[in-house]
Amino acid sequence: MRARTTRFLGATAIAACACLTLTGTASAVAPANGLEEVIAAAGSDTTVDITGAILANANSAAAKAAWNTDPDNYVNVPPVLAAGQTFTVPADPFADEVVYGSNPPVPNGSSQGKAALKASAEAGDGKIDIARSSSARGSSDPASFEYFAFATDGVTWASSATGSGAGLTLTLAQLRGIYDGSITNWNQVGGANSPISVYLPQTGSGTLSFFTGTVLGFDPTTKPVTIKRFQEHDGNSIPVADRAKAIAPFSIAQWIAQGNAVTADKRAGFTVNPLTGAGFNGSPVAGSAGSYTPAFTTAFLGSRSVYNIVDSRTPSYDQAKRAIGFDAGDSASTASPLCGGQLATTIQRYGFLTVSGPNGLSCVKS
Repeated sequence: MRARTTRFLGATAIAACACLTLTGTASAVAPANGLEEVIAAAGSDTTVDITGAILANANSAAAKAAWNTDPDNYVNVPPVLAAGQTFTVPADPFADEVVYGSNPPVPNGSSQGKAALKASAEAGDGKIDIARSSSARGSSDPASFEYFAFATDGVTWASSATGSGAGLTLTLAQLRGIYDGSITNWNQVGGANSPISVYLPQTGSGTLSFFTGTVLGFDPTTKPVTIKRFQEHDGNSIPVADRAKAIAPFSIAQWIAQGNAVTADKRAGFTVNPLTGAGFNGSPVAGSAGSYTPAFTTAFLGSRSVYNIVDSRTPSYDQAKRAIGFDAGDSASTASPLCGGQLATTIQRYGFLTVSGPNGLSCVKS
């Protein structure tokens, strides 16, 4: 067995340790195998913070006493690193230490997370064991992928609280008009006389594919509109000079988590706004700073499941499921703490709706 190095967790995961508790009986998913494995998760920006909390729970003293008795080390790889920054995933019996930086870069977004999981499974090297994803199964996914939907997020349009689109409600037709280039000025939808700067998330983002494929129903890059890119759910990545006139899709859960101070606030003054004619017409968020909650329903066109994905070919497949999945026949008391419903309060604090699955579980496998 290779010597293991110091555990590395993201700042949000470390912070989450103080506010999480683990209750219930030990998980029946994948009993301890006597190996101290490193279980690395990578991919979606939308779920990086809630995953940090889930994996911090798995690394907690309570979990080590109840079910993570090897103990295995669950590591959450961030989707973005600052210039010159690195992130280290320690070695374990299956994989050498990996230092992410410029080479290799961290997997940024759902597509890259899934690609990293697939590559790890094909190589049998155990470098990535869980893919965070805000997009559902794709036609190119291997059959060995197992999706565990554990929460529901919403995606709506965002604008600056003090900008040209402040306080507006858009219809679905108006939103689509902005992204197909037929509406170019905020005054055409009731805002100030200012051109609209149209933003989409980075390529490979699950939010990008969901927003364009489901909410809009078309690819704006094929339309006569200038598309600018930003790091999803990060208003700071939109240039200051452009923020007052910008429109961008934003995860409702990420906006809530940032507003509740359970993760870094990157909203930069952007608000998530009502979208009518899309199954839910009200404000997508209720409450006030520190106690925001999601107010949209699953009837909203912008609602979507978010997932943890494992691949049955990876060497730590069973151990990955111990934290984020369940086996056939599991109940709430024998599934992972996440799928057993023990983290429902945490899921809600991070801005997501919980889901109901079979046998009283709070995950759905596909």
